[in-house]
Amino acid sequence: MAITYQQLRNSNLTSLSDAVDAWNRLPGQFDTIARSFGSSVTKGLRDSNWKGETATEALEKFDLIERQMKAASDEAHDIHTLLRSAVESFQGAKNELKKIEKYVAEDKYLKITPEGRVYCDTSSAPQEHQGSLNKGYFNAVQECNKRIEAALKSADDADMALHYALTSDANGGARGFNTDGASTVKEANQRRKESIRDAKAMVALAQKGGELSVDQVRHMRKVLAEHEGDPLFNEKFTTSLGAKGTLQFWVDLSDAHAGARGAELDSMKGLQSQLSTNLANATHSDSRAMQQWKQGIIDSGNISFKTDPANPLQPSTGAVGFQVMSSLMSTGKYDSAFLHDYGKAILKVDMAPAAEGKYTDEIWQRGADLVFGKETGRDPLNGYLNALSHNPEAATQAFGTKSDLEHLLESSRYTDRGNALGTALEAAVTGVAPGEPVQEVPPHSKAQVEIMKNVVHAVAQPGDGADLVGKAGLGQSFGRMASAYMPEISLSLAGPGAESALLTNSGAPRGLPPTDVTRFLYEVSRDPDGKAAIQYGETIYTASLLEAHVADPTLYDGRTDRAIETVAHNSGVIQGIVGHSSADAEISRSVGTEKDYNESIKKQGDFIKTMTSTGIGVGSIALVPFAHTPPGALLTATAGGFFSGVAGMAVDRFYEGKQLDGALDESLYRTGEDLNKAKDSTIQQGQWSVLDAIAAHGSTLPEGATKDLIRESVNDGWSQSDTLLEETHERPSA
Repeated sequence: MAITYQQLRNSNLTSLSDAVDAWNRLPGQFDTIARSFGSSVTKGLRDSNWKGETATEALEKFDLIERQMKAASDEAHDIHTLLRSAVESFQGAKNELKKIEKYVAEDKYLKITPEGRVYCDTSSAPQEHQGSLNKGYFNAVQECNKRIEAALKSADDADMALHYALTSDANGGARGFNTDGASTVKEANQRRKESIRDAKAMVALAQKGGELSVDQVRHMRKVLAEHEGDPLFNEKFTTSLGAKGTLQFWVDLSDAHAGARGAELDSMKGLQSQLSTNLANATHSDSRAMQQWKQGIIDSGNISFKTDPANPLQPSTGAVGFQVMSSLMSTGKYDSAFLHDYGKAILKVDMAPAAEGKYTDEIWQRGADLVFGKETGRDPLNGYLNALSHNPEAATQAFGTKSDLEHLLESSRYTDRGNALGTALEAAVTGVAPGEPVQEVPPHSKAQVEIMKNVVHAVAQPGDGADLVGKAGLGQSFGRMASAYMPEISLSLAGPGAESALLTNSGAPRGLPPTDVTRFLYEVSRDPDGKAAIQYGETIYTASLLEAHVADPTLYDGRTDRAIETVAHNSGVIQGIVGHSSADAEISRSVGTEKDYNESIKKQGDFIKTMTSTGIGVGSIALVPFAHTPPGALLTATAGGFFSGVAGMAVDRFYEGKQLDGALDESLYRTGEDLNKAKDSTIQQGQWSVLDAIAAHGSTLPEGATKDLIRESVNDGWSQSDTLLEETHERPSA
């Protein structure tokens, strides 16, 4: 496994330096033993009068021991040289990281992620200067990231050299001081030869293009899958095929198998997905050949690729380069720098028509559908946005340019790219690829909160802002984004002073304007999936906060019941906005059936239960204290086994539709648009969660009084939600 940025940055080289000193002494010590053995034991035996078969056998063994000691001396010298070289490489690479970190720290707009990727954060600059700043810093960001990757590669090479030094003969010989490891070098060399051989074979197969049979398609997929994680194979295959060769191959093969059904269709879908992954993995290489391939792909974006380029008179659908490449971006994590360059180039074409995206779809209507499946492959923005959803870092960078974000949101009204845009936005604002299990949810950065702010503002616009939820098909993603931003949303609606009650580790906890937030929640709640996602996120955040304050009263600089009151009031405000939205939609006859909503509860619940992250699976920061941590130290719920706690039980109750106490004919939240029942559900969920927390942590809080406090606070918050909506949104019920 490659050395990571954090591993190198935090590495302690003291032990390795000590090992260098120890091995420095060994060659001389082995040599002394060899010479002493020769001058005393072996020489004495030779000079004696001892003759015969036993004497000959003993002399041979003593000679062998003397030679082994000399060989050990030579090998110890070589190992010492490798160890010393490794220490120098590690230290040099580590020093390089320090230089880059110092350079970044001294600059106002440069930042570096925990994973070691430098980026430009212009959120503190005037909005009118952000675009030019991003452009001006592009070369500096690229140079820093290249230097970091070069330092990591240097450390990785040194690590590999050490591996060979400690498991086999230092010179790679078949016999050495440790003969058991000698096969490692041979096996590595053999694997290298196999990778190059298989890459050449796949290139030769790809050059047949449309002549490939279904069996050959299956064979290619099998070989690509075997080498999916093989950097050498991926690079050799990709660069040998070349940029134009890659694009021409897929055009030819797609045309030959157009209209495929059954097993043939499955084979083509499988190859398309696997080829996408291998190409994505290849883009992480910084070799000169790979850089040329990346640039070649971008340069070919507007070039037309036909199925028979040698016969220009023959009718051919074909496609332009952007359409071809984007059809191969459905899976895999493409390199961030490549996605940045590719995105700028494709958006330049996509934004060419006037009318704010109204005629965008017409640009891409010509050409073949190169995607094997239900979706259309003509709009290359779908593939590009899918690629962004698999690379959150690249997505955050891409949507950091406000004009690009506004264009994509606007164009989603007139295209079918809403779903792809939604998942890319989820990745951008959370730092987690949708549907990808994670062990740790990163806190939201200022840049991510700024993107979320711009999205919330777009949806909150009077008139056609709501169309982004319904007509553009972004409701589900907006709901998941809202659930992930429940801490920021809560603080926005609560106003100043609620920070110690409504906990968060966000880089910009108050980055969302309250009026926009209110309108955003109202509009997104019109969509059944969006509504369910918001309610899951609010449920998780409320349950987690209640447990946090019950478990560790020191988190709040006052009485615990006051913190509980703030949390419950916040729950009433948010759930009240959602409830009023549903009720108003019923009045205007623009909402789906209660059955649609209940199906959405199950669908969003299934989504959240497949994730190990907090919130709706994409990063809602639910902070839970643990007994072994100092007072005030908070960990994400994921770190402590999220679904074994109070919030997990709250999610289960929501998911299962547990019936309310005293209302056996009505289930939790599943009563559609009835405001009173929705409010009762919010109260009941809060009461259950706080009682769970009291029981789990042995709290002395009075159960009856705390339940009553939850009831009063939720009611107050619910009433406030009605007032907020009257002040910010035109409503049919007003």
